[in-house]
Amino acid sequence: MKTGMRAMMGILAAVLLCSWPALAKKEKGGGGPQIPPVITADQAKSAVSAALPNLSVGKPFTKQGKQGDINLEVPLLLGEKIVAKVRLNPATGEMLLKGQKAFVQKLSVTPEQAAKTVQGMLAGAQAGAAWLGKQGEWKVPLLYRGAVVAEIGVHGQDGTILPDWKASKDATMFGK
Repeated sequence: MKTGMRAMMGILAAVLLCSWPALAKKEKGGGGPQIPPVITADQAKSAVSAALPNLSVGKPFTKQGKQGDINLEVPLLLGEKIVAKVRLNPATGEMLLKGQKAFVQKLSVTPEQAAKTVQGMLAGAQAGAAWLGKQGEWKVPLLYRGAVVAEIGVHGQDGTILPDWKASKDATMFGK
């Protein structure tokens, strides 16, 4: 009886040890630990403000959405790298706010008109208040008439403007 009880206790202990990792709370979220930034939010905003006069307009491109809608996007360049993109309404050519989409299935704006609109926006653009991104970089909104039209990433360690890899990929794929 005692050996049977010992065997049962041993099996129970083994089951608990094996199942303990399965009961542990899984951590959501990606990547590793966030690197704390060295520069402040004000320094990140100043870096973007200093870069604003050097921003130029890239070649506008269109993408087709899942439901056949057309997205008109214009990349913003700092030197040779794409640092942000601005969306325009393909029917009217007016600037769209960040996150806003227009469901249009016909393009009525020429690339030259789109580039001219964004060039005019750059003259009146301002840097907004920065917030901390997922990877320890600062995200600084680009404001036009008080509304966010794009965001620019700033390296949290050295304060350099980061390229927008997604916008660069889109411009390479869709910019003919």
